[in-house]
Amino acid sequence: MYLGSMKIFLISLMIILASCARAPIPERNQNSRLTSSPPALIDGLDKESFFSTLKSHIAVMKTSGIVHDPMQFGERKISKADYIAALESLLLHEEDWLMWINNHFDFYEVYGKEDWSEVLVTGYYEPRVKGSKINTAEYSQALYSTPADLVTIDLKNFAYKFPKGSKLNVIQGRMVNQTLMPYYSRGDIDQLNGPLQNNPALAWVEPVDAFFIQIQGSGTIVFNETEEIRVGYDNQNGHSYTPIGKFLTEHIPLKEMSMQKIRAHLKTLSLPEQQKIMNKNGSYVFFKKLDGPALTYGGMAVSDGRTIATDSHLYSKGAIAFLDIEEPVFETGDSHDVLLWEKKPRLVFDQDTGGAIKGGGRVDLFFGSDELSAQKAGVMKQMGKLYYLVPKN
Repeated sequence: MYLGSMKIFLISLMIILASCARAPIPERNQNSRLTSSPPALIDGLDKESFFSTLKSHIAVMKTSGIVHDPMQFGERKISKADYIAALESLLLHEEDWLMWINNHFDFYEVYGKEDWSEVLVTGYYEPRVKGSKINTAEYSQALYSTPADLVTIDLKNFAYKFPKGSKLNVIQGRMVNQTLMPYYSRGDIDQLNGPLQNNPALAWVEPVDAFFIQIQGSGTIVFNETEEIRVGYDNQNGHSYTPIGKFLTEHIPLKEMSMQKIRAHLKTLSLPEQQKIMNKNGSYVFFKKLDGPALTYGGMAVSDGRTIATDSHLYSKGAIAFLDIEEPVFETGDSHDVLLWEKKPRLVFDQDTGGAIKGGGRVDLFFGSDELSAQKAGVMKQMGKLYYLVPKN
């Protein structure tokens, strides 16, 4: 998947805790509205990271077929060309960028989780793990490329068959006697002598590492001190994503649930016990080898701390936004518990999406690929506020 897809298993846990979320957005034109109280525009990250991301973002937007044209913000529609022109004008105002944005952009607050602008923010990152080119006792789980028998159907080509407003996008399956059937589940694929056992593997890694790379959608596999490869999402088996944290509440209290604690618990189990839990998530991701940086759903390279994933059925890829959030701070580099939450608002780029990122009140923030990024992403489940920036008429 793109970075943003299948990767957050804390999401459904928050849904368990939430009992009064708003009704789903019935139409795309209700995804946001012009706010009557614009936020104070502050950026807690460095200006250089914003403008370097902005330049590459614009370049990809010009050729990307993923960016909607026109882009829609509530009832307001703006052509992709006009939005790009506004971003190019921003490039000329690096010295007074925040003031220029305030003067030339409107703030549209998103529909939100329980109220306008309010979003649940989780995090994702790019794992870096050890692996092997061959199957070994330690590195026993394959990272597969897309199998030849996987059939992907773009349902946009069959729009006449579905009601207006349907969120169906694509389905995956396999042909059996000229009939499309569901593709193999995780449990099918990972069983001994599974259906993909003769397929070539991009790499072999520990089973728990393989599981989390699939959730994050990309990763780096280190074979030795001089050789490594990067893999990124290419396709998936079509099964729904199920967070496994909800099956571990006897071992980890919901309030303490985090990626780190789930990993730590899985590592204490035998391989059959690990697989029994991981197989509850039937979704399985297939990868491709990357020659460059991991790419988002929109085709842009990920940007640490500035790339976000949202529901692509509701929000326009390619837009920039203001995300008012807090980030976790830890006492030590290996701590699983947050010392405090630090206010870190910033401008972000809506470039990604994900199978678990659904609805008008969900945002997934990409943190990076180092250990601190993994530490932050693993515990991130904070409420924040999101405003899209739309060029003034």
